[in-house]
Amino acid sequence: MSSALVMGINGFIGSFVALELAKRGYKVIGVDISDKPKNKQLLQLIEKGEVTVYKGGINDFDFSTLPPCDYVFQIAGKVSAWGDIADFDRVNVDGTRRVIDYALAVGSKAFLYLSSVAVYGYRGYTNLKEEAEKQPFDNPYSISKLNAENMVAEYCTQNNMPYVVIRPGNVYGKYDFTSSNHIYKLIKKGKMPYVDKGKYISCFVYVENLADAIVSACTLERAWDEDYNITDGVGETLHEYFVAVATALGVKPKFSSMPSAIAKAVASLVEALYKLIRSKKAPLITKFSVYQNCADYHFSIQKAKDKFGFAPKISMEEGIRRSVEWFNSL
Repeated sequence: MSSALVMGINGFIGSFVALELAKRGYKVIGVDISDKPKNKQLLQLIEKGEVTVYKGGINDFDFSTLPPCDYVFQIAGKVSAWGDIADFDRVNVDGTRRVIDYALAVGSKAFLYLSSVAVYGYRGYTNLKEEAEKQPFDNPYSISKLNAENMVAEYCTQNNMPYVVIRPGNVYGKYDFTSSNHIYKLIKKGKMPYVDKGKYISCFVYVENLADAIVSACTLERAWDEDYNITDGVGETLHEYFVAVATALGVKPKFSSMPSAIAKAVASLVEALYKLIRSKKAPLITKFSVYQNCADYHFSIQKAKDKFGFAPKISMEEGIRRSVEWFNSL
């Protein structure tokens, strides 16, 4: 039986990667800084002893305590729209290098790094391909993700470790307490804001479709030593997604729109104020969150289709239905 290590296994995306691996018959272990997953399906596997989780942070965990694993999935990372680049790089770059060192020490077959489409920046585009220039937004998260990508490609190549970089779009789904839960609450109350009436094309990906792509890319040799954009490939606008969520929630689609020029100005002003007072707490509105919704933000998934046969199995309608069912159960 082949084995896999999932860093960040108790998190939103990591938990679904673990479930997909288990479904395919892999022996799964994981490392996470949190005590247990919010994903009830994964929690059941852990309680049954079918998945083993070790507690610890990526920068100080003793990897020598882990058994060898054939495939290594680096899903853990620092995610925020606010902070110091040094703090982000310490986790996303230095921590990731420690995970690669483990993979090298135990002779793993392949290493996968979860990045973000944020490395491309927000310049307005549709069907953007992987070879496009990377111009990350002036934000520590985006910059750190690109720094980590570059380190992974260089370090793995130097040490003959096959690698894969995955750049997911806007991930949503069950157990997403960071984004989906917050958005669905606002839509249910009829208080969801967006810019320019949500007319721009976005890049949503349902978490189970993403997990399927992540596992396939790392475990199929023909996919190695490449980078991939992963979305559901629908090309929906933000308005269309919000309307679909409102419909699934059984409420009237009611949103508040603001011109993008005003939204950008407000975000810039708020950020300037927070920087002036040297706040470590992220403001409620940031340029990072605003600018990505002020232009088309859409990516080609053709490379993933060609290289390892990626085909999103769960439609946006079904993905939203499952997500809303979970939301309503809270």
